Amino acid sequence: MQATNNLEQLTSKYLEAFASQDLASLETMFSDDVVLFDPMIQEVKAKDKVLEVNKAIFDGMKQITLISKRIIADSDQNTVAAQLKLDFDGKIIDVVDIIEFDEAGKIVAITAYLDSKQVTG
Repeated sequence: MQATNNLEQLTSKYLEAFASQDLASLETMFSDDVVLFDPMIQEVKAKDKVLEVNKAIFDGMKQITLISKRIIADSDQNTVAAQLKLDFDGKIIDVVDIIEFDEAGKIVAITAYLDSKQVTG
């Protein structure tokens, strides 16, 4: 079980790496069997596949800016809810990520909730 403040720190580190498009840092944060679910891409399993998805997102963006974040951690479940406002090249998107960690502090699952109309509209 991770301490709540440690989960918050791990989540902040993940969000900063994502916003700075730092694939090398993301790779160190993901477990080998990480699962990503995003309504735009559905489900992706395994670290290499999740990194490919992130690379594709980054390749399609000049800049990602983390405008605001709110992190709520549940240390009993090793799970975090992160409420985000992101600026993807001028498109503001509200996202809630549910992030699950293993005992080693690696990300084992990310489920993203967002209004796909904000992305496509």
